[in-house]
Amino acid sequence: MSEPDFVPEQPSEQHFQISQKAAETLGRLVDGNGLKAEQVRLARHETLVHQLPGAIFIELKPDFVKGQLSGKREHGKVLDSEAAVIAAATALAPEAVTDKNVQIELLQVLDQDPGRGWGMKPFKHPLKVTQKQFCVVDRCSKCAGLASYPCTTCSGTGGVGCVNCASTGQAQCPACYGNGRMQSQDGGYIPCQRCSSVGRILCTACNGVKSVKCGICRGQTKIACTECDRSGFWTHTYDMTFHAEAKFEMDRELMPKDLQEIIDRLGERELATEEHAEIFRLNQNTEQKLLVVPFLAFLPIANVEFSIEGKQYPSGVAGLTGKIMGIDPVLDPVIKPGINALFKLSKGPLAAEALIAQACKYRVLRQILSGLSHHSKRQVYQTITSEYPLVISDKFIKAGIKYAGSAILAISKGPRIKGLIRGNIIAAGFYAGYYFSPAQMYNAAKIGALGYAKFAFAADILVWLTGYFITWMTVRYMAGGALQKLLPGEVVNNTDRGLPPAGEQGTHALGTTLVAWALCAFFAFQKPAWVLTLLKMAGVTIGTP
Repeated sequence: MSEPDFVPEQPSEQHFQISQKAAETLGRLVDGNGLKAEQVRLARHETLVHQLPGAIFIELKPDFVKGQLSGKREHGKVLDSEAAVIAAATALAPEAVTDKNVQIELLQVLDQDPGRGWGMKPFKHPLKVTQKQFCVVDRCSKCAGLASYPCTTCSGTGGVGCVNCASTGQAQCPACYGNGRMQSQDGGYIPCQRCSSVGRILCTACNGVKSVKCGICRGQTKIACTECDRSGFWTHTYDMTFHAEAKFEMDRELMPKDLQEIIDRLGERELATEEHAEIFRLNQNTEQKLLVVPFLAFLPIANVEFSIEGKQYPSGVAGLTGKIMGIDPVLDPVIKPGINALFKLSKGPLAAEALIAQACKYRVLRQILSGLSHHSKRQVYQTITSEYPLVISDKFIKAGIKYAGSAILAISKGPRIKGLIRGNIIAAGFYAGYYFSPAQMYNAAKIGALGYAKFAFAADILVWLTGYFITWMTVRYMAGGALQKLLPGEVVNNTDRGLPPAGEQGTHALGTTLVAWALCAFFAFQKPAWVLTLLKMAGVTIGTP
């Protein structure tokens, strides 16, 4: 069994260094964004270490695997009903909780947890070491405990009506066939001596008693009960094991409201898993049928005032990692000139190089430009908000992304137009190669041979979409080439692979490639079936070559 942690009388020095860690974090965030890391200084800080009590409450509850055996076969402890079994199993819980093997197994479960149990979600854990057996012996419901029951065929009499004589006791005389007389050798008739001229004799099957022995119970009037293996009893078996149901709770009754808010923001579970607090697991104890594993957490919280270029920024810091919980957006006024440059750049490519240079002085704006060169605005927003918590306002992040996106489209407009033209030429060549060669007719014939002639048009649509994709990618490729020339290397030479958006030229490509595709299909020597159908609907007749 794992030993409880040693709890020091005073918190360690690391708890009182969280303000310095926060200053280092803030320095990294502002560095390269119009400020330098060494410009962030601690003007004032005051740290308190709060002790947070918590505990895991583990209750043992029984699980049963039920079975049924024919006969009286005692299996473990014998009780008189299922309710008695449940009561007896539940009564064993306090004893099982104190079992050292059970406690060892449960503490091992906590040791395997990343937070060693602190903040764990409610869980269930089977305890194989607690296996017990019970049984209940009941009278068989079919034979009422008699091991046999009356024969239903003969109604418990042991006999059934004779089929040979229809239960009359007499049968037709086999000598005279019921006539009472027989023909003599001279052609006359003489009385039948076999039946004394009556025509009937005693039934040879039942000897005149009108019934025969029952073939089911063999005249015994009862049938042995096979349900209970001829014993009169059933044995209901109950194989029981306990499972542990655990729940973690923090004692928040005496905590100040602001402390509770900080814990909720950091995350109760994350206090341990992200090492915001120093967690100590104390010695377990039992309370009736509960195993209680108590914890104590040391959580440092500091009131800090940072000085940046002579301006004071009050802040709250919490946790051993020195997480900044609140501060005015430090970078908003600093990066504003860069956002203004992006705004001007979004209006057109005039003085593009100077405006790009102005915006790229700020690391966060370089990251935005780099992100938008490869990813969607939503992805870039999520990245920036997670990398720059609190130091930039949401308003400035959204403005930077908006104007950076517009700037990228503005400075790459000319290359995108060239990409649209070049892509359309490539797509038109692809369409011409398909429709002016045997490829289209061969493809249609193959589809028809497979019984899917009605889907030939869908194949032609796929040809159009292929040409559109070629054009769309050409637009993006040309835009990417232009950005590589204009934007700094660290912005475009990103480890991510991707191309900037196609913009409105990508939308235009839908129409231009559709026109090129339709013209190639119309002027083909062997026109597709759908073109002939359209011409026929328009009243135009085309001769077959």
